[in-house]
Amino acid sequence: AGRWYALSVWGTWCIACRVEHAALVAAKAAGQLPIIGRNWKDDPTSAVAWLAQLGDPYEATAVDAEGRVAIDYGVYGAPETFLIDPRGVIVHKQIGPLTPEIWERDFVRRATSPTGEGS
Repeated sequence: AGRWYALSVWGTWCIACRVEHAALVAAKAAGQLPIIGRNWKDDPTSAVAWLAQLGDPYEATAVDAEGRVAIDYGVYGAPETFLIDPRGVIVHKQIGPLTPEIWERDFVRRATSPTGEGS
């Protein structure tokens, strides 16, 4: 609460999540916006191994082993990434893999814009 962040829903079983992973690692390295991971319907051991092998782009990772929390967010596939404003309101949802261009345009610009709408 009180700051902008991205919430990334992912799973080791998700091919598209592997495709987007390098973009998330690069986004973390840039340090413009924190990313919280939500590991969805996954084996915890596989998730830990995945992050150790590919890099951990998340400030923190929560586990949604049964997928119940994802229902509240309207998740129906992975990856899905949400931009959440300082009040805790979802202001943008990306369905499918992030790219550096999508990250910059739809997440960073909105989070750093005075109106939260980007340019």
